[in-house]
Amino acid sequence: MAFEAEDRASAASKVASVGMASFDRDQSLVERAQQGDTEAFGELIEQHRNKARGLAERLTGDPHMADDVVQDALIRAFMHMGSLVDTSRFLPWFYRIVRNQANMRMRRGGPHRNERPFVSISSPETNGSRVDWEDLDSILYYLARTATDAAMREQDPAEHLLRKEIYETIHALLHCLSRKERDIFKAYFFRQLSPDEIAEMYRMTTGSIYTYIHRSRQKLRNEHIRVTLGLLPEKKGGSGLARHKLLDLRSWQAEPPVMSTFISSIGRMLASIGDQREAAELMGVSTFAFRMKLSDKTTFADGIYVFDWRATLQGLMREIGYEISVLCGQLADSPVPLLGAVERFPVVLRIEEAVLPFIRRHIDAGRPVLYFDTLVTRPYVHEWSVIYGYDDRVRVVHLTDPIRPEGKTLSYDDVINNPVRFLAGFGSKLEQTAGETARRPRETGTREQALRTIRFAIAYAKHGCEYRPRTSYLNYTSGLAAYDRWIDHLRSPHIAPNRYGMGQLSAVYAEAKRYAALYLRGVPLEGEAMRLAMLASVAYEQAADAMAELSRLVPFIRTSEVLPPDMREVCVEQLEKAKAFESAAVGYLEKSIAVKAGEEGSRQ
Repeated sequence: MAFEAEDRASAASKVASVGMASFDRDQSLVERAQQGDTEAFGELIEQHRNKARGLAERLTGDPHMADDVVQDALIRAFMHMGSLVDTSRFLPWFYRIVRNQANMRMRRGGPHRNERPFVSISSPETNGSRVDWEDLDSILYYLARTATDAAMREQDPAEHLLRKEIYETIHALLHCLSRKERDIFKAYFFRQLSPDEIAEMYRMTTGSIYTYIHRSRQKLRNEHIRVTLGLLPEKKGGSGLARHKLLDLRSWQAEPPVMSTFISSIGRMLASIGDQREAAELMGVSTFAFRMKLSDKTTFADGIYVFDWRATLQGLMREIGYEISVLCGQLADSPVPLLGAVERFPVVLRIEEAVLPFIRRHIDAGRPVLYFDTLVTRPYVHEWSVIYGYDDRVRVVHLTDPIRPEGKTLSYDDVINNPVRFLAGFGSKLEQTAGETARRPRETGTREQALRTIRFAIAYAKHGCEYRPRTSYLNYTSGLAAYDRWIDHLRSPHIAPNRYGMGQLSAVYAEAKRYAALYLRGVPLEGEAMRLAMLASVAYEQAADAMAELSRLVPFIRTSEVLPPDMREVCVEQLEKAKAFESAAVGYLEKSIAVKAGEEGSRQ
């Protein structure tokens, strides 16, 4: 009996172990799918499609309709993966979508209603327009268009039932509106008063009434999405009291601040948790010190931002020993800046539940959040910043701004409606096991890290960036070839160089090459390999001087002035100097790597 009990316990333990492994695998697939990995999404769905179909068939009572329900649910799930904040809750979330789609199909007309969809009830007076029961605007339009002849059709039991269901659904959503918004909304859609009549009632302008109606429709649409995806907010009076927290964002030692706000923001985040890093280390390990990319169209500054944001951030955090969680996406119905960088991001929803829990969770844990800000202060257009506080009472977040040392606030609506969604938070520090520490001491690890960075610098300079946009009309040149592209823009009679962009490019890349020189001075190499690295450092410093002179000629300011021909040629001279010096630096780095490889070969 004891053996049988032991066997049962062992079997239960194995089942639990398998279940946990399956859960971890699902969570990993969900995280990959959120980053736009279609293969991961396909693999995830293959594991759960049969259960989802079984649920749909039980709800609809029809196997053919169940197939359609699951297909619709899959499309919705993939489009809205970015709205799922807790990746461990994928299955309940997905099944909720399946239930909602099944219920929607049944309301349209299931097998027990002879497949008669509600839209077939609409009368000829609606000009044949069909109601999309998943789109709140379509429903409201239906209400407005059918109200005038509603009395005639109230005798129709099906029409009466339809309108009753619509009213009940919308009334259930109205809690998201303020008292005044709710009253104006009811007056317009339910009582069928005109905007002029409502304006007279409230002693407001007709334009203000239209604004109230538009705003109410937006709020109701978002609330409708929340209900559909099972993301209902906490009820008032419950446990969810308004919260607020403001972190003490410690100063970072980089002075002046690094122009690459991606690195500057990461440096400030690390400093805020007590991990002070040299700017040269972060610029070098992240490889930003060795990057240079230019648009093939003209001297726009967008090349600075077009790289794989997620992979670069994850790689940097891995190198310096931190876990990282990323929340990213793009809004489908907004002009998306920097499309070449964010085109792979999933489409996300304009709802608080898709963003604010992520911010609160990290801030509450005492860790600020990296945020891509498209409302940054001029002369910048968009930059990375650090969110270090939130306040539910006034609905704002506190964040840094490269032009405002005191920082600023953004409303929750500004954050939710940002067309580019990119937030990242640090997790716990990765710890080496005792065995790993014994096999690879810190000094050895730092040397290997430096060699990886140097190899990247050589490959990037000679072959350019591996990341290329899928969008065909967005093309960029990177590495040493970017100098030639820049020079071509300045000498071409058919291209008007963008002066503002050129000012930012020259300032950012002059600083980057300065940090490349600083980083190389501190790499833990010895002998001839170190001597060659020092020569490369000097060459990068000279390239930085040439780029700094270019920055002085074309400063980073907002201006509509064009570059005259004589100024263009002076700029070309500085670019040619900078390219010659950087080419020499890359040559020294290649020799340094060759020497290091020879030393390791001789030891073996």
